[in-house]
Amino acid sequence: MSEAQLDAEEVEAIQAAMRESAPRRTSTPAQAEPTRLALIADDRIAEIARPALINLATRAARFASKTLRPNLPGTWQLDIIGAEILDGTLAKEELRGGWIAGLSGADGAELAISAHGGIIDVAAAKRMGAQAPTADPDRPPSQVALRLFEPTGKMIADAWIQSWLDSLGSKLAPSADVGIVSRIIEARTVVRVALAFSGSLTGRAAVYCRPDVLAPRPAALAAFKANAEKIANALANVPVEIIVELGTLRMKLKELRSLEPGAQFTLRGFVDSRVPVYCEGVLKAWARPVVCRGVLAVQIESIVHGQGTRS
Repeated sequence: MSEAQLDAEEVEAIQAAMRESAPRRTSTPAQAEPTRLALIADDRIAEIARPALINLATRAARFASKTLRPNLPGTWQLDIIGAEILDGTLAKEELRGGWIAGLSGADGAELAISAHGGIIDVAAAKRMGAQAPTADPDRPPSQVALRLFEPTGKMIADAWIQSWLDSLGSKLAPSADVGIVSRIIEARTVVRVALAFSGSLTGRAAVYCRPDVLAPRPAALAAFKANAEKIANALANVPVEIIVELGTLRMKLKELRSLEPGAQFTLRGFVDSRVPVYCEGVLKAWARPVVCRGVLAVQIESIVHGQGTRS
């Protein structure tokens, strides 16, 4: 191999070849779609119930699109917006001001169905004989319109009854029990699927249910009392941070910026006042400052049992 040095052109050619062969890096990292991890049992059940409710809504929307045509004239379609998990308080607010009905089954299944928007006034006007009924989407429906909407609402409920029977093999029936809605809005977790009317109609329908209606709650695991001594022995060698708080104070930012060597601050309490002792941020004891062989130390005076308070 020749020991002659490379000239500038040869070096540039080698560097260019290395740059061409090097793997290219994208300027922005690939975006990974986050996956929700349900840690609470109710959330896990709700995540299982959500796709099941969407499947039921797909069938119900197909049935309702056929049966509602005589009551809702015009060119429109009924689409599924999606299913969400929410708490009962939010469900209560969404149900306010619309048409509401309940469905119940012999196996304890309970559903609340609601309708809002222009479909209520259009169905009411059609029932009163209007040839080209219209609706104001910004005006809440009157009590008369809600009563006139009842047959149309029953058709929506019948579509869900048929969908439930085809998908789950069990029967639902209309129920006048107002406790159905109350029990749903009092639940900590509720699954709701929303459907929207588009085209010549505006409005929406929604169905609410508890997650355990669609996803049975798993059997509780047997609980065994732990041996406190064995747990203490297992954790005996775990290192923990101990902090003794001699004092605290508050100051303004302008005072902090003006700090100079030799500045003094007066802390709350006296020299022999008790000071808190924190173990990993949790109050575990009270002590008094002392000097032991020329070194600052603390003498424990009392132990705080239980969880204490975090600093």
